[in-house]
Amino acid sequence: MTECNMKNPIDCSISRGLVALLTALWMCWPATPVQATTYYVDAAGGADSNSGISVSQPWKSLEKVNSTTFAPGDCILFSSGSRWEGKLNPKGSGAPGRSVVVDRYGDGPKPIIDGAGATGDGVVYLHNQQCWEIANLEITNDASEGGDRRGVMVAAANFGTVHHIHLKNLHIHHIKGIIGQSIQAKDTGAIGIFVEADDVRDTRFDDVLIEGCRIETIDNTGIFTRAKAGGSNTPGQANWNRRRITNLRIRHNKINDIAKNAMIIRLADGGVVEHNICWDTAYRTGTGNTIFSRSSRGTVFQFNEGYLNRSRDYDGCLYDADLESPGCIFQYSYSHDNSHGLFWMCTVQADANIIVRYNISQNDKGNIFCINYPNTSFYIYNNVVFVPPHLSPRIIDERRNADKTYCFYNNIIYNLSPTASYNWRNAKRTFANNVFYGYHPGSEPNDPTKITDDPMFADPGSGGLGIDSLDGYKLKAGSPCIDSGVGIADNGARDFWGNPVPNAGGSTDRGVHEIPGAGAAGSKD
Repeated sequence: MTECNMKNPIDCSISRGLVALLTALWMCWPATPVQATTYYVDAAGGADSNSGISVSQPWKSLEKVNSTTFAPGDCILFSSGSRWEGKLNPKGSGAPGRSVVVDRYGDGPKPIIDGAGATGDGVVYLHNQQCWEIANLEITNDASEGGDRRGVMVAAANFGTVHHIHLKNLHIHHIKGIIGQSIQAKDTGAIGIFVEADDVRDTRFDDVLIEGCRIETIDNTGIFTRAKAGGSNTPGQANWNRRRITNLRIRHNKINDIAKNAMIIRLADGGVVEHNICWDTAYRTGTGNTIFSRSSRGTVFQFNEGYLNRSRDYDGCLYDADLESPGCIFQYSYSHDNSHGLFWMCTVQADANIIVRYNISQNDKGNIFCINYPNTSFYIYNNVVFVPPHLSPRIIDERRNADKTYCFYNNIIYNLSPTASYNWRNAKRTFANNVFYGYHPGSEPNDPTKITDDPMFADPGSGGLGIDSLDGYKLKAGSPCIDSGVGIADNGARDFWGNPVPNAGGSTDRGVHEIPGAGAAGSKD
């Protein structure tokens, strides 16, 4: 193959096109030697009377694709640079190890599927289908008025377990859903995973991957999972068990200009939401935490960045453990420049073992930790909050009288504002081994083992865009935070940068940085 370089742009173009085609064909190659077909679709150069099974004989229309029932291992490739109006609703299912694959072929921009204002379902829609992988499409559905619209909708009703739904590298934008707080509004947006009914047969999802997608200018919600079926969805109970999502992974997505929430994660049994960047949310609706869990158990939210949440009411944090979120963990994330702060708790009394650890909040404006509704146990430890002089946040806001129990350990509050505050109600709270540096409002919590000395950060307040911009919150050698934290069991075993916790000497530092080695004289990481 000719080397791709600027000295031979013609050969370079041929090489890129061939590589793209070979890559798409490789994705479609079956894992076992069974019959499978690759179909090509070209809006400009195709015809529905063609066979569709070669680059020289592509189909033309979405209608042709939608009228075809595809088999395990089949591949549907759309021509790069082409554009279609309408909806993509192909039929059939794959099988384990032999998914039906939707992708593109050739050079140029991602193929565009434009819903042209159509309502109902999704621009890309799967119903009672499994083992599908959809990648590298551009999807849009704009309109002059809001309506029942989604970019991608994957739904099931009385089906059983839907396996292996992978959505990768999609560009979804300008989906004109419904702005608002109603469930109807929340069900419109970029990507929705739905259980529509399970009254005849238990119906749920297993192995859902949403990865590398670019999602922007969406009314109302970015990514959401939900059961439309009625009844309670308390984790562990019968309704939840038959609707739950297992092996959920949402990672490496970029989401911005969202009317309300970037993500609503419901019904997750475990799973992970990680390495996502979400910004410019909640403006058009005027409310909404950026990412929240609901009726999920043990889901891990980590390595995410959230900023410019523009809420005008109380919901405006990066994270929210909403109703029925036992065992959910929020860690190693970066919240900055939001209307509110790092974490909002909207739980029920039975919720236990919710953990917020090793996160950084910088320049957040409102309630940094809002400990709002009842719970059984909630743990906040080894976080850093940086408050600049010109802001006036409530660093901890218990907000309302409710039966709640929480522990606050090893956190560093770096407060440069004379107007920052705390708001206390009735809670069973335990504070230990925290740092309160800078201004000390009269409402500062009582902590018998607190430190008020300078924690000696490398460069506090210097975080920029990107979770990799936070080295300024590493501790300098000689910091009073080194080896002075309280040890915590099942603490995740690492700090913000991946250093082991506890350190080699068996001690724990305060804040998000654990200096390797033992003793306050240990070297700076």
